Amino acid sequence: MSSTFKLFLFAILFPLSLTAQDSIPEPHLNQYVATDPETVFFVGEFFRGYSVNNSSWENYSQLGFGLDFNWFVLPFLTIGGEYSLMGGNLKGEDINNTGAVKGITSHYLGLHLGYYHAFNKEWNLHTLAGFGEVNNVNRAPDSRFVEDGNSLILRSEIGYRFDKTAAIFIKATLRWDRMDIDTPPTLDDYFNKQSLLLLGFGVRLHLQNPNG
Repeated sequence: MSSTFKLFLFAILFPLSLTAQDSIPEPHLNQYVATDPETVFFVGEFFRGYSVNNSSWENYSQLGFGLDFNWFVLPFLTIGGEYSLMGGNLKGEDINNTGAVKGITSHYLGLHLGYYHAFNKEWNLHTLAGFGEVNNVNRAPDSRFVEDGNSLILRSEIGYRFDKTAAIFIKATLRWDRMDIDTPPTLDDYFNKQSLLLLGFGVRLHLQNPNG
């Protein structure tokens, strides 16, 4: 390649490279730019449940709290675990369908996979899907017994970060419990298929890896 042709290419490409550099936009003032890679965040939450199908849970109040752990596999992908406890007391005196059970304490323990998206450095979305085990402790006047089952969840959270560490959020969760209760066929869906909507709020503690 002749020196004249090399000089010709340089004369064309060098101004173009300068133009391309000048055209790169500056980050928006509120654009989320992680100076230190995210590693994990911990969650504490409170929620209220609502039965969305014809099931035994519709006879009980539903209040609970939960604890989550989430680890960033990628900047947008999380895996984690959750424990939640939900208590319910019989709303009225009609116990024709539920027997003598006056209250239920429901324990959920599960794993989940999530998608995390930061709209900017304050607002973010965390959506996840998970599965786990459910243990319902039933309380009657003269007895106490446990019923087991499996559960699937879908959850979305809208969060607001005050800084790199502290955040708050609101959430909506759909939870499908499939219990293993021996009932007559006509009551199988009523006792064994629970669909719940859980609405709540909580706090997050984010941790970073300064050496990441």
